[in-house]
Amino acid sequence: MAKKLNISSLQPKIIMEPVANDDKRYVRCRILIVCEGEKTEPNYFRSFSMMANSSGLVYEINTAGGGINTIQVVDKAIQLKAQADKVGTPYDSVWVVFDRDDFKPTDFDNAIKKATKNKIGCAWSNEAFELWYVYHFDDRSTPMNRNDYKDIITKRVRDTGYRKGNKEYTYLKNDIKMRAILSACHCDEHVAIKRAERQSKIFNNQRFHDHNPCTMVYKLVRLLIGEDKDFIKQIKSELEKK
Repeated sequence: MAKKLNISSLQPKIIMEPVANDDKRYVRCRILIVCEGEKTEPNYFRSFSMMANSSGLVYEINTAGGGINTIQVVDKAIQLKAQADKVGTPYDSVWVVFDRDDFKPTDFDNAIKKATKNKIGCAWSNEAFELWYVYHFDDRSTPMNRNDYKDIITKRVRDTGYRKGNKEYTYLKNDIKMRAILSACHCDEHVAIKRAERQSKIFNNQRFHDHNPCTMVYKLVRLLIGEDKDFIKQIKSELEKK
């Protein structure tokens, strides 16, 4: 009988389960996620057990006196990937995370294309990462300005009755508990994934800067909760070679 592969969303392990249920093989996955300097994205991804309890790394790029462009994020991921490969500790999957923001359209589009060319996953958002949070509440299909996200998220969370102690909730950009807050509001990550994926498929060109609203964060989240079929197939194939 063929082996069955399952990734637990609660443990940062891949479980190879043969016929005998007591004969399991556990393998830790190494995931590299390279983010822009803001704490929003790094804090969110560190909340996943696959990142918190494994040898994965959420790498923040910080620059004194200003931000960086999207190409630099991809270049850093390429550099870290090459370094890991060189010392014999390769990552199982490498991702970059960045927003459209005010970057030049060509820089944004070229960064996505460069990541793809170098086999790096790209969890980009147009206009901002917070669109991923919005999809936990709304099936958004009309363009949004990034300045609107805070008010929308604040209102949607308040509408669920969630309070922060005795105070009304107000969205904080770098809140390390954001994923827990979404859970407390009874949001369903699977619903958010479906909404984001459905919206992303509306666009059929590589003018990514015009894809608004759109976020590919759902792809990375799907991997981190153990439901990326291609990633599971990849790990299974690698294990069977050993």
